[in-house]
Amino acid sequence: MGIEFNKLTIADCLRLESYSNLRPVYISERQPVNQFIWEEFYNTHYYRNDQYMMCVIMTEDKTSPMMPLCKEADIPAVFQEIKEHWNKELNKPLNMYLIDETFLTALKTLPGFEEEFEIENCRDNHDYLYDAAKLRTLSGKAYHKKKNHLNSFLKNYDGRYEYRTLDCSNVEEIQSFHDRWLDNREYEDKHGSMRSEENGIHRLFKYCGFVDCSIGGVYVDGNLEAYTIGSYAPDIKCAFIHIEKANINIPGLYNFINQQFLIHAFPEAEIVNREDDLGQEGLRKAKLSYQPIKLETKYHIYQRNFNTDK
Repeated sequence: MGIEFNKLTIADCLRLESYSNLRPVYISERQPVNQFIWEEFYNTHYYRNDQYMMCVIMTEDKTSPMMPLCKEADIPAVFQEIKEHWNKELNKPLNMYLIDETFLTALKTLPGFEEEFEIENCRDNHDYLYDAAKLRTLSGKAYHKKKNHLNSFLKNYDGRYEYRTLDCSNVEEIQSFHDRWLDNREYEDKHGSMRSEENGIHRLFKYCGFVDCSIGGVYVDGNLEAYTIGSYAPDIKCAFIHIEKANINIPGLYNFINQQFLIHAFPEAEIVNREDDLGQEGLRKAKLSYQPIKLETKYHIYQRNFNTDK
């Protein structure tokens, strides 16, 4: 079939966008920024043709595809092609990761699929989707505590803070702040992912200007104390927040940068995807506290009883 895997580069990540637009996809892995940041963690490779693009996890113990990006009508045929390659060319069972609801629904139309594949609903990988307008205003009873935290920050730091739109000229100070943030982080590194995330951020800044993303920062007393990185998918009017870091010793700062970034960078967004929590308890609690309108489900599928001696 001619499926060959190549190491994912910045140029390949940028090609991802055209495939993401083939149907409405809301998972964070559809965004080039997300794939580029986590390329080291997953040792991401890819395959693409005129019909679909597929990122592949290649670690010591697995070579497994993520959900291919294609038109909804093409899902069954694309899946069958990938399955044939894994089974006949690689002589391995097909285990596929980070599948959304639409993709899984299409697979269930295939004869015998549910008998052949085990389906895992992976809660740790669910993305948090929010109403963008509510995050900008923090209005209503559900956001009362958030609004109080924000107002407390505005009062206590009156005249001392400034939100700024950042760019490539700010890379050095962002990296310096990020190093300070790592030393004082709130959440344990459950999966050993924080170092990979940091390396991904450094690579992202290395190619600053080539990647389509927005960066915002908050300065307190003239010092950068919070920053965030996001990207936008106009086809689904969704803002994706890939990175958000703030000084935990400044109460309300997270609330402030969360709000201001959406106001300044993505005023047209209707939905906000703040990605997953990776099963980290503190992060899950924080994301749930912002009242998501939906958890974007991601599934893993595992091929049962595949005989490698065929």
